[in-house]
Amino acid sequence: MDEIDRRILDILQRDGKVSQARIAETVGLTTPSVNERIKKLETRGFIRRFSALLDPRLLGMPVIAYVDVLLEHPRFERSFLDEIENLLDVQECCAISGDYGYRLKIRARDVEHLETVLREKIQTLRGVVRTKVDLSLSVKKDSTLLPLF
Repeated sequence: MDEIDRRILDILQRDGKVSQARIAETVGLTTPSVNERIKKLETRGFIRRFSALLDPRLLGMPVIAYVDVLLEHPRFERSFLDEIENLLDVQECCAISGDYGYRLKIRARDVEHLETVLREKIQTLRGVVRTKVDLSLSVKKDSTLLPLF
C-alpha cells in the first residue's frame, strides 16, 4: 500500500458515497486507475465492505451496554462465538484480558429490551457462567475513522 492508497482509503472512510471521479481528481489519477486501486484494496482485505452507518438513536436503539462474559471452559468458546455472530443486538465482541473472557457491545431500545437480550440470548448460551453489565450514560465520541497518516 502506498501513499495514494492511503489517501483513497481516507477519502472513502470519510464518505463512502464519494464518486470515483471525485477521488481521482483529489489524488491526481484517472477514474479507471482509482477503480482498479479500490478493487485491489478490497481483494487484499483493506476494505472489508461498504455499508451505510445508521443512527441508532433515530432508529429507536439509544441504550448501549458493555457486557463482560465469563465462560465456564474454553471448550465453549467456538459455540459461544458462533451464537454471538448471529445476534444483531450485539454490535461488537472482543476477547479481553482480566477476569472475563469477552466484552460485548449491545444496543437496545430500552432497559427492558436489554434485560431480555441478556436473560434470553446471552446468559442462556452454553458455557456462560457469569456476566457483568456496564450501562453507557451517554456517548461522547462515536467514530469509525482510522488514522492512516
